[in-house]
Amino acid sequence: MGAEIWRVPVRVDFAGGTLDLWPIYAMMGGCLTVNAAVDLWISIEIGRSGPGHRLASRDLGIDLAFESWPAEPPVGLSWAWRVLSVSGKPPSLVVIHSPVPQGSGLGVSSCLGVGLLGAGLGEEAGESLASKVPILRDLESMELQTPTGWQDYYPAALGGALALHWDGPAPRWERLKPHPSLLADLVVFYTGKPHHSGMTNWEAYKRFIEGDAQTRQSLFDIREIARDMAQALPSDPAAVAELLEREGRARVRLSPAVETDAMRAVRDRGRREGWYAGMKPCGAGGGGCCLLVVRDGRREAAEEALRDMNLPALDLRITPKGLHRL
Repeated sequence: MGAEIWRVPVRVDFAGGTLDLWPIYAMMGGCLTVNAAVDLWISIEIGRSGPGHRLASRDLGIDLAFESWPAEPPVGLSWAWRVLSVSGKPPSLVVIHSPVPQGSGLGVSSCLGVGLLGAGLGEEAGESLASKVPILRDLESMELQTPTGWQDYYPAALGGALALHWDGPAPRWERLKPHPSLLADLVVFYTGKPHHSGMTNWEAYKRFIEGDAQTRQSLFDIREIARDMAQALPSDPAAVAELLEREGRARVRLSPAVETDAMRAVRDRGRREGWYAGMKPCGAGGGGCCLLVVRDGRREAAEEALRDMNLPALDLRITPKGLHRL
């Protein structure tokens, strides 16, 4: 039997990040997160027969061979090893290729985890795969040695745009259909600086648990923004832009390091040239990618300005597909 090729999307998040950390959502109540799968695909080549095991990442330049599945995580590919170790019988061949760098804020590691678990089990996106996300959540905490959120897994496991309601031991998901004109005005660009979401979230987590008033108020504000975003995404592109801007400001109150010099430069130039409507960092901020809404009909001007600033827009769109086998 030949090798299988699987593809899994990364995600953008519109509102409600950090609220997916337990016990923050349990303590606050009424929390939700709005995110969506986008068509930047991580590819995973799987071979299920053959002697020994080969585990490789084309992007990292790592290619490891073992006579038997290793008992300890290999350097550089410990996350892949951890996920594949719980997927049943680890495949004989796993080759990973991602067009998105680590630290992008697009949930690469989490989406890769969904891809590896599903491909290892031979299971495409759907409710059955989504039900296994708590396994990945706990593995990620083990991998990073910090509390972790778990919103990033669901777009890869389900596809499309989602409102994730954190009102139980596992989230309740609601499918959203973004307004067509919003899709035309949505731009994602990379700031040129990676971020570390685990550590950024950990700082907010600690301050919340310790009762820091500003942190708690910022997260309550983000909760209200996320509720409004779930309503606005299908119906009101102008409101989406305003809500992105509000969440961006709330995240700066969580930590001034969330906003980079590149983000400030984009906002200043966009307002000056008339194409800027609203922006927030993807993920926890402090680098990585940003989600930008431009004013109607000004996408080309915005993308030209971003290229001029050496911050070219990524070529992506929201996709209804989650993990699938080609």
